[in-house]
Amino acid sequence: MCTAVNYTNGCHLFGRNLDLEINYPVDVVITPHNYVFKMKDGSEIKNHHALIGMGLIQNDYPLYFEAINDAGLGMAGTAFAGLAYYAPVQEGKKNIAPFEFIPYILGQASTVEEARKLLENVNLCDVHFSAEQPNSPLHFLIGDKNESIVVEQTKEKGFRVYDDPYDVLTNCPDFDWQCKNISIYSQLTGQIITPRFAKDAKDIDLYSRGMGSTGLPGGVDSVSRFVRAAFTRLNSFCDPNSIEKNVGEYFHILTNVQQVNGEAEIHPGEYEITQYTSVGDTDSGIFYYTTYYNQNINAVDMKKENLEGSSLISYPVLRDLNVNIQN
Repeated sequence: MCTAVNYTNGCHLFGRNLDLEINYPVDVVITPHNYVFKMKDGSEIKNHHALIGMGLIQNDYPLYFEAINDAGLGMAGTAFAGLAYYAPVQEGKKNIAPFEFIPYILGQASTVEEARKLLENVNLCDVHFSAEQPNSPLHFLIGDKNESIVVEQTKEKGFRVYDDPYDVLTNCPDFDWQCKNISIYSQLTGQIITPRFAKDAKDIDLYSRGMGSTGLPGGVDSVSRFVRAAFTRLNSFCDPNSIEKNVGEYFHILTNVQQVNGEAEIHPGEYEITQYTSVGDTDSGIFYYTTYYNQNINAVDMKKENLEGSSLISYPVLRDLNVNIQN
């Protein structure tokens, strides 16, 4: 499971929590402008936007979990098990394998509006990267500084693109259901509240600060995380003139929906945890991340690399606890 968030507050940040029981050997991967994406339909994408994000390099191909490009757009795939449907190859469609979808969009689109144009004829097809690596069931969040959209393909509804006013995506149920469910929590607020229990409720004791958030779900299930991430994201307050504070704020938003070892059992004695949290600044091209055991904020700046090259660039993820000793 996972939580992805699109965030604009003077700057534009895009990233996610990756929640899994498997600690994949991911790297921070940079794809420069002249790397050639060889697509499964035989086409190629050349001279594209540069990308940076977290992923695996397999057979000299970047399998991105999420990424931003140097034009201002971010995209992430999150688990959509039981609902994601990858169709057979269809004549007359742009048949994109799921592992190609992030490079296909981020390589060519600078904005969500441009991404919408690319999505008009897409068929997410059931073509695997290799026989040993079947497709993961995913849906996708795409965001720029102005808006977010969600892309889902299910057997029941087909290929759908949704406006996302919450700038958040988690997992199942489908996005349409998540939006209907969030209305249950429409009474929540981050502001000081006046008791509304009855016409004359002046004797009700507001025993704590933050009582406007009473009822905010606290579980690590996907529905609870969607509501909590949306509430936190939309009520977050931060100085728009400080990129450092905004990066810190972004990590706090996703920390609020992180999974701690022991909270979500997958098999007896095996638990899903937040393996890493990442965020890319689309203005500077800096990609920040923390891991479960290394809470220091680490960063890779793609603009310090040769983005006119044709070879993938990668940096190992720093996973071990790193304590700043002050005395």
